[in-house]
Amino acid sequence: MKKIYTLLLIIIISGCNSSRNASIESLIELGDLEELKKRKKEYVDAMNTMKVELNDINNGISLLDENERLTLVSKYEIQQTIFNTYIEAQANLKTRKNVLILPEFQGTLEKVFVSEGQKVKKGQLLAEINDSGLNEQYEQMVIQAEFAKENFERTQRLWDNNIGSEMQYLKSKTDYEASKKMVDQMKDRLLKTKIYAPFDGEIDEIISNVGSNLIPGVSQILRLVNLDIIYAESFVSEKYISFIGEGTEAIVQIPLLNMEYRSSVNQTGNFINPSNRTFRIEVPVENFDNRIKQNLDAKIKINIYKKDDAIVIPLRIVREDALGKNFVYVMSEDNKEGVYLTSKQFITLGNKSEDKVEVTEGLALGDIVVLEGAYSVEDSQRVKLID
Repeated sequence: MKKIYTLLLIIIISGCNSSRNASIESLIELGDLEELKKRKKEYVDAMNTMKVELNDINNGISLLDENERLTLVSKYEIQQTIFNTYIEAQANLKTRKNVLILPEFQGTLEKVFVSEGQKVKKGQLLAEINDSGLNEQYEQMVIQAEFAKENFERTQRLWDNNIGSEMQYLKSKTDYEASKKMVDQMKDRLLKTKIYAPFDGEIDEIISNVGSNLIPGVSQILRLVNLDIIYAESFVSEKYISFIGEGTEAIVQIPLLNMEYRSSVNQTGNFINPSNRTFRIEVPVENFDNRIKQNLDAKIKINIYKKDDAIVIPLRIVREDALGKNFVYVMSEDNKEGVYLTSKQFITLGNKSEDKVEVTEGLALGDIVVLEGAYSVEDSQRVKLID
């Protein structure tokens, strides 16, 4: 009965096309909105009826036709998996043990006891500055201090036996204490003529030559570096401040060395830069083979989301309709072996990674969705599965 109705409808539509058009034009001129809506519903109902019957006919042909040509697709079976979302930021590799050693004493560089590339220990003597006679002055002050000490001790013994005046006792005591302070001050000045290593490291560069006249706090003598422990420093947008803290998982990638290290954030800055709205983070990296150098460029991937039982699909198979709703095609088995029927399934997306996305609603475990060929199929289409 439906087929007879459809055939008659097609004949009526075809035969009365010109008169219909004229009638529609007159309805538009009259502004008869209700009649136009009624005509639209008639056409839509007729088209939907024909579409359903056409699908039935195609399905019948497909079932009986052994040489049926179907779109080839591959499948993706929905399973629960661990899902991580990372953000990526540019970073710079640094070390806290990289210093230019400057003199505290003015004079001529007399000796350098190390060479470039040499490993040194903390406290090792690196260089010496000419003391300009300070050592002789120090030795003379030590002698004077010894004399002042003996004089004070003798005066004290007499004073203890009520011999001598109090003024003599106090003067000898003052002279002795003053001489000790002068010796200590001269000793401190002499120590500044010798340059010692502040930490274990390697002499990266000797800058001043023997004989150079050194100016305190200005002249650079040498550079000492320790690259055993370095860190990647980066600045991250403030919108991630609630996701990143001490202990947050991070991956440091060094493209020039083709290296990747798993680590964690050990420090986050408390200051938001007002000019670019970023805050500082620091990720430590162990330099096992000493290949990492100061100021090398790096990338940090920071884990801002993790779920152990997530439903995840490839991002490339997600499609979007005219209303902006996301959907995929789910496949169900057909009567014919190896053939499946597609159906549009709307989904709600969660967090995304580079090539995958979490599905929070719309898919269940065991569902099979179209993988390869996702953009070549339509709703209610029969497809053939390939391995």
